[in-house]
Amino acid sequence: MSLMRIPFCGILVCGLLAAVAGAQPANEFFAMDTAMVKKLGTRLERSDIERLAALGYRGIGPIASDPAAWQHLRETLIPWLDANKLKLYAVYSSARVDRGGFNIDPGIRQNLAALKGRGTIVWLPLTSKDFKPSDPTGDVMAVAAVGEVADAAAKYGLSVSLYPHFGNLIERVEDAVRIADKTRRHNVGVTFNLCHWLRTDGPDSMDRVLKLAMPRLSLVTINGADRNGKDWGHLIQPLDRGDFDAGDLLAALERLGYRGPIGLQGYDVANYLRIEPAENLRRSMAAWRDYVKRSH
Repeated sequence: MSLMRIPFCGILVCGLLAAVAGAQPANEFFAMDTAMVKKLGTRLERSDIERLAALGYRGIGPIASDPAAWQHLRETLIPWLDANKLKLYAVYSSARVDRGGFNIDPGIRQNLAALKGRGTIVWLPLTSKDFKPSDPTGDVMAVAAVGEVADAAAKYGLSVSLYPHFGNLIERVEDAVRIADKTRRHNVGVTFNLCHWLRTDGPDSMDRVLKLAMPRLSLVTINGADRNGKDWGHLIQPLDRGDFDAGDLLAALERLGYRGPIGLQGYDVANYLRIEPAENLRRSMAAWRDYVKRSH
């Protein structure tokens, strides 16, 4: 009898596994550290990482903007992530571009070796005191800065993703794509940030912007938002809030074939909306799972 049951059980188990797999999103969902702390600059604790794992997030994308932050990442966060089987998807660290040259966070080059083999992306926003947002006259210097980071990252098998940020030199997805193309580096990608895109371009440009980004699209960030929001309190909310349907964005990404990671943005939700990070993470994961369920 047991010999006859084995094939049947194997088929049953395979069927169950296939059903479970079919219910999983094609994209891995992680949290930016902006969604994990009440105030930028706050160091993540072990309990933050354990909470993230318990909720079902696949990893994190932290900011490292000074030597202490890089040290905490290298010596503390990475071991905690490994212990909880979580990924370090990206590290946000900036460069500044001016007429006379550029200044790259030295922590990037100094810590690339620690990221080797993890598939971690260097998340690179470009700021400037000389060039206005989206100013193409800054492209020559921007390309030089990005190229230097990309070449350093390539030595460790790593890549760069340009981070469009409202008010920065790279403010729009179009800026990121233009500069990435000009670098002629295969390891330079671009990010689509829902909140910054809504603030700079607006919801009606979604299909055009995504199609433009797609050849180099390596990261996406989402959150709840109001379609016509003008400030971060309306543009960055838990994923279950706001009148912008993130499901439309996720469906468009799926149609275009994007299978990369998607991160939860949560900048200043605690300040603007009086919603604690733990609650935001819980509610946003529930919303993510609901979107996934509706898409299958």
